[in-house]
Amino acid sequence: MKITLAAAALLSLAVPTAAWTAVPLPSTTVRSSPLSRRNPSHLQVGILEGGDAEKVASAKEVSSQMSLPLNLDRKALRAVSLITTVAGAVVTLAATCTQPVMSLSGGSIPSTVAWIITLGIAYGANSIGLGGGFFIGFALLCFVIGVLGNPMSFFEPAPPEPQVKMVDPSSVEEVTEKSLVARALSMIIRLPFQIILVILAITDTVFSTTFLEDGKDRRNPFWDLLFADEEQFLGYEEVYGGEVVNDHPDELWIYINGIMTDLEGGKNHCKNMYDMFGRPVKLMHNPTDSFVLDIFECLMGKTGLLRHCTTGPRKFILQALEEEMKKDYKKIVLVAHSQGTIITGNVIADFNDIIDGTEECSDEERALIKDNMSKMEVYLVASAAHYVNGKYVSNLECLSNRGDPVAVAGHLYPEVLKRFWFNTRGDGMLYNDYIDQVEKTSWGHMMADHYLIPMQKGAFSGSKLATSYLSKKPQGESASETSELLP
Repeated sequence: MKITLAAAALLSLAVPTAAWTAVPLPSTTVRSSPLSRRNPSHLQVGILEGGDAEKVASAKEVSSQMSLPLNLDRKALRAVSLITTVAGAVVTLAATCTQPVMSLSGGSIPSTVAWIITLGIAYGANSIGLGGGFFIGFALLCFVIGVLGNPMSFFEPAPPEPQVKMVDPSSVEEVTEKSLVARALSMIIRLPFQIILVILAITDTVFSTTFLEDGKDRRNPFWDLLFADEEQFLGYEEVYGGEVVNDHPDELWIYINGIMTDLEGGKNHCKNMYDMFGRPVKLMHNPTDSFVLDIFECLMGKTGLLRHCTTGPRKFILQALEEEMKKDYKKIVLVAHSQGTIITGNVIADFNDIIDGTEECSDEERALIKDNMSKMEVYLVASAAHYVNGKYVSNLECLSNRGDPVAVAGHLYPEVLKRFWFNTRGDGMLYNDYIDQVEKTSWGHMMADHYLIPMQKGAFSGSKLATSYLSKKPQGESASETSELLP
């Protein structure tokens, strides 16, 4: 019987995924790369003793980072990165197609079983004459639901407005937000022009890097037009519209937004977090462009293929954090979502390199960064990051809905395949020393609708955000999955 190309692709992915997700690693082993991510070599394995075991309790352990041969030239590395990125997008789409089975099972089955059942359904659909068009349509439907959430959630009543305690409520200026329809129309109108600019930008990049001697250092005017908006770092008064009541002045909370989040949307997320966690949150705003362009940025930016998406925001956030670190906070909390997790993961990597001594800086600066990293907590929501290593922070968690395709492109990407998705430095994807928080039956990518509000209802109950900071008592139950604590 003829099997379609889509079903064959799913089959080729299911076998290694099943094998690697079914075999647990020893719970008393810590795995982390001892060298800089720019030159990873081998996997350091050590047995935990005493306080070390407590320090990294429930850390998620993954396999080592694979690197391509260092003698490959820049063009070859970029070509390999582009090929593996396209393959990664296909794998992400295929993995998202297993979510209907997981959701219908109530999260009671392993991911391996969800893959096998999905493959059986695909085979059955093919046997009755449903061809490639059906599989493509089904995959796109899963992707859309994975981003926008379960359609039934559209009929749920709107949540109450977040409550923010202001020193002088009368001084707060009321801001009129654009309606969802107005924002959607704006994106639709801009989309054709953005597609044209992307084509021109890629053509210009290929031409300049191939035929011009200084092409790799030349600024591309089309990328500049596409990403004209700059990053912003907003303090409490700018976020909340006035002086806000701060019961925890010795703590610094910063939110780095993700895709499809304009400035007002980012401020609203900060207000939601203030209402939930009782702490004011500063906003590190990463400008949004459009849904399609934002997804494109995530795929290209996570591996360095599109420097405009990573270099600027990375430097901006790195400099802002270095300034904030001089203020001697007792605790620094970073909450990043979606595309913001890519930037945050890279910034944490830069700080790791400074502490490891692979980046030049003064001894005073290195000591300052090391001290602040030891009191830093990082929460990566729907992480699409390529590199995550929490070896120097006090707590690092990845919180994801299993049906979120952006998270599937990073945090939830099949473990056996992570090492084969290469960035432009030739390094495979690496996730080390973090805590796993997964809602097995949930769909959706939006920060407020699919992560913050569900947390208030009991989702991600194992996260420190829920156990230590959530001020409102959760209601309801969820099929959450947290990595086991080390004994």
